[in-house]
Amino acid sequence: MKTLKLASIFIALNLGLGCASTKNTQHSAEVEILSRETGAITVKSVGYGNSRVVAIADAQKNAFRVILFTGFPDNSPLIENESVARQKSNDYFQRFFAQDYYKTFMMSSTESSNLIRTDSGNKISVDVKVNTAALRKNLEQNEVVRKFGY
Repeated sequence: MKTLKLASIFIALNLGLGCASTKNTQHSAEVEILSRETGAITVKSVGYGNSRVVAIADAQKNAFRVILFTGFPDNSPLIENESVARQKSNDYFQRFFAQDYYKTFMMSSTESSNLIRTDSGNKISVDVKVNTAALRKNLEQNEVVRKFGY
């Protein structure tokens, strides 16, 4: 009887821990907030790539990944559950990242460091200003997130 209770507790804990994770992907992007305004945020983001263009695009995408899925201290992510959102709105995210739709919400993008050559490629820092109000509204219109208060 004691073994049955222990086995039940073990199974319940494993199931509970398996379901507790709400985020599928951890974004290890090097992104930090520079400033916040009403409806906009400016971040410094680091990107990597084989060329300057690829590294800049990677930095911009990293900024959006963190704003969308990870958030910052005192700044929640726009999307709470990345895996559910990506499953439900796969076409949206395909267009958003692969077809550069994210640039629609970029107010500015300025290189803040020179291109640094590393053993694994090139590294660059980019200051990216994102129109978070327009981004949130677009996410709502495309039913990726629910409207606030509904």
